[in-house]
Amino acid sequence: MPRSTPDSMSPDGPVPLALPFGAIGLVGGWLTADSFHLQPPYEAPRFLLAGVTPITAALLGSYLTKRIGGVGSGGAATSSAGAGAVEAAPAVGAGWMEGPGRWTRRGPIVASLLAVWAIGVAGVVNGMTIGLMVGPAGMIIGAAFGAVFSLPFIPALAVVLLAANRVGRARAGSIVASADRRAVWAATAAVIAVAALGARALFGAPAAPELGRVVAGIGLAAVGALLVVDAVAMARVLALPRRPMGAGAGGGRGDSGEVEVEVEATGEAGGKRSGTGVGMGERVDLGLGDEVHVEVVRPTHAYRGARQIARIVRGDRERAVAALRAGLARGGIALAIGAALWVEPWR
Repeated sequence: MPRSTPDSMSPDGPVPLALPFGAIGLVGGWLTADSFHLQPPYEAPRFLLAGVTPITAALLGSYLTKRIGGVGSGGAATSSAGAGAVEAAPAVGAGWMEGPGRWTRRGPIVASLLAVWAIGVAGVVNGMTIGLMVGPAGMIIGAAFGAVFSLPFIPALAVVLLAANRVGRARAGSIVASADRRAVWAATAAVIAVAALGARALFGAPAAPELGRVVAGIGLAAVGALLVVDAVAMARVLALPRRPMGAGAGGGRGDSGEVEVEVEATGEAGGKRSGTGVGMGERVDLGLGDEVHVEVVRPTHAYRGARQIARIVRGDRERAVAALRAGLARGGIALAIGAALWVEPWR
């Protein structure tokens, strides 16, 4: 295998949560105003909520970005490239000690409590900021209302945090890592869609029902589109053979991407023959596990040339399939909930 850089082998970095949290804050602030049934000309608090809440939520997302996720994955690896070989060490222990998640490595219970505390504090700050518009007394009242109205944000933001917590378990740029990063945006879209659809059941008729329907439709469409991308990735992994023609490791040939690998291929008579395969080959990184499988193609002339490398697959196929299947299941559940809510509020 060619010399690998630390960046290509390191765990994937966290997804910035400022934008997802800000989007949820915008929708949440508008729906919070719906709960007060504000009507013209008393709609100033609505625009304050819709203007201040997303900013507070975005700041909260930025604060949580490097404190949640990517630790104890067991799928990412720390590698060191020697002269002609790659030595990959599993990160089951190392990932727990080193990673972007400062809170996650303290354990799920502590991380959950810290996240809930941060959301509650953000709600209080948000309420005080809005209450400041009417004076010191408004800050006190706003703090109380902010603490109460932060409670619906806890499960909503928790869904996104759980998705963000899986980012970093796989190697950067791999199939599973890309799916994990998409899952954060799918969770955000699903939360927004469900909130927009469920607002009528909680608060009665919304101030702008058609706007809520549009927002929910966009959210569900985004979830569906990302689900299709994940399904394509799943099909690509399932198309990989369970037992490749050969497996091994060899030395690189500079930076051209062409490699020379020792392989063991099965002949026509069923016997196994050792030899050498060369070529560029397709690179497929599943992201979980450090196994390296090589598929080779025998030359057209039996006594000319070496066997050519068709594909080099790194990672555990079954673990990748399990991770992608779980993501598809979560997306399907989100779409099912959205469809159920869509029928009731808008019929």
